[in-house]
Amino acid sequence: MMRLTVNVKPMGTRRATTNETGQVLALFALFLVVFVGFAALTIDYGSWLKARRDYQNAADSAALAGSAFLSRPIDATKQRQARQAAWQSLQQQLGLALDPNNPSLSNNSTQAGTPVVDSGYNLWVSTPPIDATTKYPGAFTGATDRYLFVWVEKANPAFFARIFGQANQTVSAWATAGQFPGRFAVITLRKNGQAGPANATDIDLNGSNSTLTVLNGDVGGNWGMKLNASSNLYLPDAPSDSQAYLIDNVSCGNSCWSPQQVNSGPPSNTIKSVLPLPQPIDDPNYPLPLALTGLPATGGTATVPKGPGTDAQGDITINKGAVSGVGCAANSPKLGPGWYRNIIVQNSSCVLLDPLNNYATPNSLSPVGTPIGSNQQPGIYYITGALNVNANALVVGDGVSVVFLPGGNNDGLIVGSQGVVDLNTGASDRFTGYPPDLHKAAFQTDGSYSYSWGASGPWTYTANNADNSKVGVTIYVAKPSQYGNNVADANTNVIKINSGGGLAWQGVTYAPHDNIQFAGQPNHDGIGQFVSWTFQFAGGTEVTQVYDGPDNSTPHLVEPHLGQ
Repeated sequence: MMRLTVNVKPMGTRRATTNETGQVLALFALFLVVFVGFAALTIDYGSWLKARRDYQNAADSAALAGSAFLSRPIDATKQRQARQAAWQSLQQQLGLALDPNNPSLSNNSTQAGTPVVDSGYNLWVSTPPIDATTKYPGAFTGATDRYLFVWVEKANPAFFARIFGQANQTVSAWATAGQFPGRFAVITLRKNGQAGPANATDIDLNGSNSTLTVLNGDVGGNWGMKLNASSNLYLPDAPSDSQAYLIDNVSCGNSCWSPQQVNSGPPSNTIKSVLPLPQPIDDPNYPLPLALTGLPATGGTATVPKGPGTDAQGDITINKGAVSGVGCAANSPKLGPGWYRNIIVQNSSCVLLDPLNNYATPNSLSPVGTPIGSNQQPGIYYITGALNVNANALVVGDGVSVVFLPGGNNDGLIVGSQGVVDLNTGASDRFTGYPPDLHKAAFQTDGSYSYSWGASGPWTYTANNADNSKVGVTIYVAKPSQYGNNVADANTNVIKINSGGGLAWQGVTYAPHDNIQFAGQPNHDGIGQFVSWTFQFAGGTEVTQVYDGPDNSTPHLVEPHLGQ
């Protein structure tokens, strides 16, 4: 039997294959467009990002190069040099045709509406930074002269992006640089969370009408600041523009301070910005005098003898002498350098610290001194207990340094009502036979000494008063770790100026772990630096602090920023 087999194909099979092919082509075309779009974004946008980074690097480098010249005191010459250095940097990095030494560039800041046009770039270089309402977008128009602003801008071409109607893209970057503050007249080193007095915020003006005036330097704090409603921090514009730098620099009204409380002082009282501290301030680590190394907590050695005239415990009480004008009367007691536990100056008494002579009977009104020998550092007074200056009493000395190694709660520098400590200001010149011009401390911040021993003696004062690179250390409060207490963040309460007491000295007060306390209504004047753990001023205290050391500032970026 014959069987016929017929293969029948379903209708529409060829039409379906044709449709599938068309869909693939349509999808391919669509993905091709998307791919080209991604290529445009990748290539064009990537090239713009690279250009922005290149311009940012150029702006950063130029701003840093220029700001290196903006050290105190700022003047027109330094500003011109800063702009010239910035143009020189831009010319080298961007391959510009301009001459960076052309006075038309460096003599004046670039105006906001008229950039310098070169090799397709629009360029601005300005110190101080130009008006924030036109071109400059930063925060330093108020703190102007110590900062330099650079803007780099150029239209970069579009390649694949033109397919989508994208035109050339203007790419810009800018930077502001200034000097990292190096002229700190006041430094507080404690950071947030470290041990210290209860409720303290490091710089604390909590008395009625308390003021801190800082001249020729800056205020720096590793944490924050608290100003009573009637207190002020004065940062005068002259003789040099002073600023405040805090880690926590944000105003919080009555909880810390208000902007109007930080100003240039009378007569204008112009508000001064509290600037962010670019990085924490390190302890300067000024060295102890070498003679102090390895000494016991009480008693002396051959190189640091126990103070003449002291009792067996190293104590001495001054109960004679009289205050005369700004110093002691000429026949007041004198006290030689050495090692003491306590020096107590009774009410209305007066004592002269004599850096070069020992006195067997310090309370004698006509003492005869014996020159100290080559085995003793002159002018250095080591105190393990207290220098206690009672009411209306005075301690005066020139060419001296006082070093505290506190051991108890009642130790340190304690000044009572109307008592005064006057060191290294020249108030000793009235004394017959006293070496003249001993206006710097016995040792310096670099560890060097102000005296030298000749071939056959005696000690002579050799400090160069014109050399401000070596600021004398007038008061040195040793850190607990320097005399055997290694407790982390251990802090002391050594410098305590009570109601009505006063200070007047030239040179550094180095108390890096001490909580300095001023109270009452005195006028305090210090020149050099106050380096402390915390500061507290209370009761109408008026403190004027003048920095007379070198400007060791270094350039740093304050506003690195990617442009529009």
